[in-house]
Amino acid sequence: MATFVLSGISIERAARLEQKKLRQTMGGTFELLPEFSESNPYFKTINDDEGGVTLYTERPLTQEMIDLILQMDGIKSCDADTQSNVQPNLEIFKGNVPLKGELNDSAYARTVYSSETNAFFTSQKLQLIEGKHITNAEKYSAIISKELADKNGLKIGDTFSITADCKVEIKIIGFYEILKPDSTFENIPTYEKIENQIFVDYYTLQELFRDTPVGYVSAKFLVDDPANLEKIVKEIRGNSEIDWQAFTLTTDNAKYQEAAAPLEKLQSLVTSIILVIALVSGIILALILTMWGRSRIHETGVFLSLGIGKGKIVSQYLIEVFMIAVIAFGLSFFMGNAVANQLANKLIESPSSGENLSNDKNVVWDIKDNYGLSLDDVQVTIKDDSEISTPQNDEQNIMPPEAEVSVDIAETEQIHISVDILDMLQLYLIGFAIITVSVILSSGTVMRLKPREILSKMS
Repeated sequence: MATFVLSGISIERAARLEQKKLRQTMGGTFELLPEFSESNPYFKTINDDEGGVTLYTERPLTQEMIDLILQMDGIKSCDADTQSNVQPNLEIFKGNVPLKGELNDSAYARTVYSSETNAFFTSQKLQLIEGKHITNAEKYSAIISKELADKNGLKIGDTFSITADCKVEIKIIGFYEILKPDSTFENIPTYEKIENQIFVDYYTLQELFRDTPVGYVSAKFLVDDPANLEKIVKEIRGNSEIDWQAFTLTTDNAKYQEAAAPLEKLQSLVTSIILVIALVSGIILALILTMWGRSRIHETGVFLSLGIGKGKIVSQYLIEVFMIAVIAFGLSFFMGNAVANQLANKLIESPSSGENLSNDKNVVWDIKDNYGLSLDDVQVTIKDDSEISTPQNDEQNIMPPEAEVSVDIAETEQIHISVDILDMLQLYLIGFAIITVSVILSSGTVMRLKPREILSKMS
């Protein structure tokens, strides 16, 4: 009994700890987005003489709003970005898709809240190799590719200009290396070439579009514990400083729920097993003690005739059983480790625990980076979020490339379990509780009798 109860306690604790590790590793996310629809009273569209359309909102997603949300407890980090077509005063790498006018000499200025948490870097598509990352404290700073820097003879600390509605002088604070280059056979316009991507700070974005309200196209927040995601989101929705007519908030912890399901099932199953073992052990122990008590009926009658109280007699029986239990529970410590590990891994592999955890050890998110689609005749510009140009020729559509973000979860193919002092303490508490109830129940039939009735039964 002790070995199986101890094994169950250890497995339940290990499953609980694995769930905690999984929550800390994966986290949960929620995303704050400007509402680009007619339901947003601040949403505007502007048509120019050349057929272009500009979409923007008078209440954009600003850096101040992100700072406000990050002050809340339980939020780990934020990945906020937007993109804008700009004209750099640099010699850039040409794409293989011919475009009209200035687009052939344009690049994407990618405004980030923090380049370190940006999908391009967390997905290991790009890696910072020199200098420092852009943070929310930077002003008029840029990170460019090492290839673009070498092409133009630039080094850390040099400046260059980019132009949109206004011209802005920016300082290079870092170089990135391309770990996942563009495909040789992919149709890529100049501004989408990975070598031409220029990462800039929020103040640069504001200066580029000085007369237009600008902000991030989205902000994805990572929380410490997915279990608290709904609570955090509810608190944010109740923040009166955010105008919810202009924004939408979505949550996503589906990947965590999928990966955690086997551990939750295992924990629930083990808890049920502990209860069943405790119940069956109590019944068996009560039957054994009942027979044991009846074999000592004469001793009980003598004690009662001598005036010894029933409580003291039951206490003596309890002490005797406790002495045996202390030795038995102590011996179970050595068996518990081996049994717990074998039992846990069998339960994980069994159908009753859902799917094998090894299927969930790698969880991958695909984050689509909105490079955009471009038409020869139409240019769509979202000034507070991104500048999207979509070229299309007669033969094929140019599809946007994807940036993938992979988060590797700690391997949970096998759960390593070791019995510790707390497990032993729980075992003793559960065991002593079962013994106490069993002794009281088994002694009840004898203790109800008077000494004369006991002696007459013996005769």
